[in-house]
Amino acid sequence: MPGPPERRAPDVASLERGQHQLRARRSPRWIAAGVLAVCLGGIGAVLLYNGAVTSEQVLRVNAAVARGEVVEAGDLGPVTVGSLPGVSTVPAEQLDELVGQHALVDLPAGSLVPAGGVGAPVVAEGTVRMGLSLAPGRLPSQMLTPGDRVLLVPVPGPDDSSSELGSAVPAVLDSTPETAPDGVASLVDVTVDSAASERVARLAATDRLVLVREG
Repeated sequence: MPGPPERRAPDVASLERGQHQLRARRSPRWIAAGVLAVCLGGIGAVLLYNGAVTSEQVLRVNAAVARGEVVEAGDLGPVTVGSLPGVSTVPAEQLDELVGQHALVDLPAGSLVPAGGVGAPVVAEGTVRMGLSLAPGRLPSQMLTPGDRVLLVPVPGPDDSSSELGSAVPAVLDSTPETAPDGVASLVDVTVDSAASERVARLAATDRLVLVREG
């Protein structure tokens, strides 16, 4: 009968190699890299959380609005942004309050509405804002924009025998000319000196004004 199997002596060299590989896998560099990864992950989570917490809805300009023009419902809309230190914005919940107001500054499409950028027109002391209805041919055919400096030039009416109508009145355009409901006349708002406002009103009422752009 065969005898019991012979026992082999432990392979000391193999055991030492295994322990060495285990120690290598526990290298301080790998441990440090793991700690760094955990820290970066934690920082990223904090930043993501802070970004979500500080995000807010503000008003964005959907369609460009020139200074002096009336803001319509589709011109502005809400947009979500993160923290914007030093950037002036308007909360989205104020949208209904701004519709129907005037742009006090130029509002380019795609920009954020700045605080104070939309509201009631401000009339400087000593001036008057007034609306004019001008017949065809009484203003330039080229585009006029709010802020343009213009002259209101008196002209004789059909039945006028006198040419003494006074000098032209400097004015500033406050709105883009629009076609009146009758489809013929043009409506425009201007700011003039208070002292000349009555004369301008009388000339406008009798259709004796021409609006020209200053160079």
